[in-house]
Amino acid sequence: MTDPILLFLTIDVIALLLLGMCAAALPLAACGFLATTLSGLGMLLCLPPLLMGTAATTLSLPIGPPNLSLHLALDPLSAFFLATLFLAATAIAAFQATTTPLTPVALVRTTAFCLAGTALSVLAADGVLLAIGLAISCGAIWLPRGSRLPLLIPLLMLAAVCLLAPAGFAPNFDAIRAASVDPNRAAVTAALTIAAVAGLTWSRPSEHCWTRDALTAGVIIPSGAYLLLRLITELPGAAIPVWCGFVLLLAGAAATIVEGWCAASHPDIDGAVLCLARRQAGLAAAGIGLALIARTADLPGAASFALASTFLAAIGSGAACVLASLAARAIAGSAGTYRLSRLGGLVHAMPATAIALAVGLLGLSAIPPGVGFAGLWLLFQSVLSAPRIGGLLFQLPIALTGAAIALSAALTTAGSLRLIGIAILGRPRTPRGAGARESKAPTRIILLALAGLSLLPGLLPGSTLWLLADPAIRALTNAHTGVAWMSPFTAVKGYLALPVLALLALTTGGVMLVSRWSPREAKATGPWTDGMAPPIGLPFGEPAAQSTGEGFLPPLPGIALPRRPRLPAFMHPRPPSAEAGPWLILVTFAALLLLLAMAG
Repeated sequence: MTDPILLFLTIDVIALLLLGMCAAALPLAACGFLATTLSGLGMLLCLPPLLMGTAATTLSLPIGPPNLSLHLALDPLSAFFLATLFLAATAIAAFQATTTPLTPVALVRTTAFCLAGTALSVLAADGVLLAIGLAISCGAIWLPRGSRLPLLIPLLMLAAVCLLAPAGFAPNFDAIRAASVDPNRAAVTAALTIAAVAGLTWSRPSEHCWTRDALTAGVIIPSGAYLLLRLITELPGAAIPVWCGFVLLLAGAAATIVEGWCAASHPDIDGAVLCLARRQAGLAAAGIGLALIARTADLPGAASFALASTFLAAIGSGAACVLASLAARAIAGSAGTYRLSRLGGLVHAMPATAIALAVGLLGLSAIPPGVGFAGLWLLFQSVLSAPRIGGLLFQLPIALTGAAIALSAALTTAGSLRLIGIAILGRPRTPRGAGARESKAPTRIILLALAGLSLLPGLLPGSTLWLLADPAIRALTNAHTGVAWMSPFTAVKGYLALPVLALLALTTGGVMLVSRWSPREAKATGPWTDGMAPPIGLPFGEPAAQSTGEGFLPPLPGIALPRRPRLPAFMHPRPPSAEAGPWLILVTFAALLLLLAMAG
């Protein structure tokens, strides 16, 4: 049953590429509808292999020189990440098709190219096709803005796969699995992969674009986690050195602290959400590092905990981060700004959008029953296994990582509560913000449907992992590890999501009832004025008592860091246009294929 599914997924990716190329010639409404339909179809095609646990299958494409044909493969690992990518892209494309004013056709084309290229890289079973997919997805986002990133990351990934391939063989994943991998080459591959994923995830352009931010959160960051799992955990096997796990662990922990700090102090709501998305990438990297360390110490249970945390971080980035990004865009479209100091009172003006934003932030913070809390619970369970991993030299970095992740959880929760308190529950601060109105019905339905899908993994983390991620975890750890420790009602020690939710609901409802029944004098004033009548001439309250929205954290210390080496400038005075970018990428890789064929 998997063979036709892989064929249909390939056709779906090709259709997305054709849609991106022909978007300028189609009506805008037709582009949005086709992008949404193709993304939703891809998500539905990924569900049967996941739910049925079918084996991996490979498809050879009649493209390329002799002995260097391109290959596609679908296994539990790629199926999980494909389902996450297509879910995020479906929500983004549907939001583009229904939002007011309509999204420009250039952004719809960017969504189609980015999804097609990323899906192609996840389906790729050889280094050449992996590099082609990354070039398409990176070029769709970065090349029109003059960045040289699309030319560097695919080459790094192609070099990483070629290092793993045995001598005399094409850079094919099956050939790599069948041969023994040199530990030194595996270490260099890990270094190249980490550098490429870091550049793909943490690049910060000067201009803001909500479509690019949403694609970064829902498509780019999960694909980065997939690349780390595929090229560092799965393909090299036991040849990967243990220090690579410590590098990933410490780098991920440092990223969670920095991004959590930035999220708690960013003055704009979209920038804070993007920082929270990058924090998810740091959590995924830390989980993969812990899994590598635990596998070296022959602790499959701890490795399964760490990998399950990584999969939940990918779900949180693909669902909760995208939900928060789309809700922030809806708020900015109605209130006229992303600046927190000019927002407030949205719980009354835009109740559905405010609920969607709150649900998205819940999934990114360390508050139960969000998916972010479940992922942190699993990550800490893996950290608590550190006393069985080596001596003090190995235990000290893991203990420091646990402290760093706890600090980042506090910063992230504070940042999420800050966004909710200022933008949703705070008083209106400007006439435009006070006059904000709810989005149209289709946009509200999209936000609320995605909010429901974001809540499910937090409420039922065990069932979610069992249905979607358990085959991939078993394939990566080479051991059967059940998920009874994450079931909603279990007698063993574990995280009980539904009882925690019931307790929180009971406590919150009791407080609300007590405050509602308590006798007090009624005042005909808005809730944003704290029960006080506004001063004469100041309908939005005293300006000195308003929050500036810049956060409660001091700025980071000005530490002089070494500057990154700059690549030499291109000969042409300006970057190629968005229409010429994909063709330039395809011509470049066609020349690369010919060179590889000539080299044998």
